[in-house]
Amino acid sequence: STNFFLWLLFFWVFCLFWFYTPCDLPQIENGNLAQYYYSFKRYYFPMHKGKKLSYSCMVGYTTESGTQDGRITCTAKGWSPVPRCYSELALFISSLLPKLQYQCNPGYHTPSGATEDTVQCQPQGWSFQPSCIKKLESCQVPRLEHGSYSGAAQEVRLNGTLRYRCQHGYRSAAGSASDTALCLAHGWELPPSCTNCASPPVIKNGAVLGPLLESYKNGSWVEYGCQHYHFLDGPSTVYCDHGNWTEQPTCLEPCTLNVTDMDSNNLTLKWRREELVFLHGDLIEFECKQGYSFLQTAIPSPGRTQCDHGRLNYPKCVIQGKAIIFKLCF
Repeated sequence: STNFFLWLLFFWVFCLFWFYTPCDLPQIENGNLAQYYYSFKRYYFPMHKGKKLSYSCMVGYTTESGTQDGRITCTAKGWSPVPRCYSELALFISSLLPKLQYQCNPGYHTPSGATEDTVQCQPQGWSFQPSCIKKLESCQVPRLEHGSYSGAAQEVRLNGTLRYRCQHGYRSAAGSASDTALCLAHGWELPPSCTNCASPPVIKNGAVLGPLLESYKNGSWVEYGCQHYHFLDGPSTVYCDHGNWTEQPTCLEPCTLNVTDMDSNNLTLKWRREELVFLHGDLIEFECKQGYSFLQTAIPSPGRTQCDHGRLNYPKCVIQGKAIIFKLCF
């Protein structure tokens, strides 16, 4: 009896570890996550299996694929792929390293379903391990939760299709109430599935305020919020609508005044304030330094400009004598 309970306890701990192994805040050399993940670390971490994160590389660094942004998923073994940012020079050097092309024997294929592929030597080793998998002649019909198949077949021949329909409130991976799955040499092109809404999409410079769940029932909703000084444009509340989320908002960037640009245009702020940050859509009023004036213009308020998606145009002030000459000449 004691052994049975010990075995049961071991099994429970094993399941808990396997299904709920959390992923902590990843440390990314020469890269980072959105600032709110650091500001609200206790709220977001640890994350459970299946959760996804986006990260960005610093200037001069890129992901292995050469992009500025990457995406990782929490797995039982931690974050996958491991978030890394490579210097552009290192990637250039790796592009000069040798490549190896391999071909599979008849009846076998690469993991992507092709007959041949190419691996590249990189500073940390081969880009992936070459492998050839035996081709399938048929695909086994998988168990389908929250849905049903149109027939009773147990398997589908190669290049054959399988029709299925999802229950009310559920959708296929393509967002349809009914769909088909295609049997290919390496398995189903897209396995049959009927799900609710997955985790809501990540928005740049913003975050989901809650509630955070693995999946959401039809009609559920979540709230979005933006980082400090970012302007929320669009609906702050989005809804799960038959497997798809309604339109998400965007977080518009603020404008930060550049003192150097102000000096080069002989400007000062008309109204004193401690911070030089303005929200999208804010009107900013400047005035000229002593001895300077705005160029003659038809604009009624030449010292006023507006923050537009993180950008603004600085008015220009010139020495008063030059302004008079400019007016006489034109």
